[in-house]
Amino acid sequence: MILTLTLLAAVVPPLFLIAFFLTHFRHRLGLGLGVKSVIGGMVSAPLAIGFSILLARFGHPQDALWAAARDAWLGAAIPEEVAKFLIVWFYIRRHPQCDSGGDLFCGAALTGLGFALLENILYLLSAKDWMVTGLMRGAMAVPGHTIDGMMMGVFLAWWWRKDILAPAALFLALGLPILAHGFYDFPLMALEAMRKGIFANEDELRQWLFVLYAATIGVSAAAAIWAGRMEMIEVFLRAQPDIDLYPPRQGGLRAWRWIGRLLISGAIVVALIGLNTAMSEDPLEGGWLITIAAFPAAFGIVMARKVPDQAYKLPLILLRAPRR
Repeated sequence: MILTLTLLAAVVPPLFLIAFFLTHFRHRLGLGLGVKSVIGGMVSAPLAIGFSILLARFGHPQDALWAAARDAWLGAAIPEEVAKFLIVWFYIRRHPQCDSGGDLFCGAALTGLGFALLENILYLLSAKDWMVTGLMRGAMAVPGHTIDGMMMGVFLAWWWRKDILAPAALFLALGLPILAHGFYDFPLMALEAMRKGIFANEDELRQWLFVLYAATIGVSAAAAIWAGRMEMIEVFLRAQPDIDLYPPRQGGLRAWRWIGRLLISGAIVVALIGLNTAMSEDPLEGGWLITIAAFPAAFGIVMARKVPDQAYKLPLILLRAPRR
């Protein structure tokens, strides 16, 4: 029974977001390639482990904070984002069904979710408290991997369409997810290191690490809203829309809009509890609660957005562009 509940806690958050992206992009990306993107993300996990083992040979700092930085960047951010990028670049981009920037965007997001799905299962199966770990990872780590994939996908879409910043888009597609991932992991790893040792000015350092983490979460949440708008709203208003652009079914959109509103409402409740805690009890604990609400609120906003009416005036069948 406990194993079943643990597995459910591990798979439900990523499957929830996978369903959202497939609902919106099934007619563009193709259901088959969408599922293959998720599987590719799961394949990228052992690939990332191999990269992290290789990178672990570089540097063994004695200082605990430097060690946390090394683990955050060389042990997690760089190997994981490079592994996901390689799957998108060498598999999804070259697939016969990938023929637009939107395909790359959704493929990258689903690759991130495939990685999060396998990682979540492994983390929860080894967790001492699977319930708390599942709630925290469902609210933070799974959306974090999704946002990294969305950012990667937006800039790969720009590269495909030869949009503004196209020459730098490939660098941004890999560099920005690495930055976001590293700044997400480093404060958490540094705080974990602080529990095992004695540091000068510990309270001040803890506050600075929280500020860094909260800033990273805030910027990442804004990036999710921006990426969702760019590839789910603005893409329909382009002078030259993607060659295979299809609007999602309106019935499905209505359901997702209600789910989005529920996520926003829940995030507001958590944030208000955090604000009350910060003002009456512990400012730092309250700040953590407010931070935890950011990702659910961001995805709620993405889900609640309405596709422009112009989308349903586009041709239902457009000629496929030649594969690059």
